[in-house]
Amino acid sequence: MSGSFDPTREDAVWVADSGLFVACGRQQNNKYTALERFSRRNDISFVIPQRVYEELGGAPDRSTPGQTPINSAINAGWVTLADEPNYANSIVSRVMDDVRTFIAQSSNRREDQIEKADTALAAVAAERLDSGDAAFAYIVTTDIDAGEGIVSAFSRNGFDEQVELKDGFELIEEIT
Repeated sequence: MSGSFDPTREDAVWVADSGLFVACGRQQNNKYTALERFSRRNDISFVIPQRVYEELGGAPDRSTPGQTPINSAINAGWVTLADEPNYANSIVSRVMDDVRTFIAQSSNRREDQIEKADTALAAVAAERLDSGDAAFAYIVTTDIDAGEGIVSAFSRNGFDEQVELKDGFELIEEIT
């Protein structure tokens, strides 16, 4: 995590993992409201991959009746659901493979044991950077192995200094 963190970068995409939202808790929690306030104040929409949405969509029992916290955030416009990645895009595939390999090596696990949501974060950022929709990507995750793997994979694939890891726990602490 570098010192260049600038939440007001207009050319940046913010790709968030489930850990950020899990750490914030329910809509009534001060961490959740602080994250929403941070997003609105900085005109940020956190982009989440489909797989992250699936991870977060299964806990309505402790949420507002009929509404999970992630659905509330999407409906309010401060979280956006990304389309499924285009796996035929060689940059997307290469970055995802590199992330999977990095996480497996750093965590001493087999590649087939790596969560697909971790590589999906990289896929969303890769598509946005490759298409020119964004010039910079913040990866907000509570999984440091995944975040470091994503930054490393982008560096190896020609996107050096265009991706920054932001620890989700640190972000929550900074904004609350």
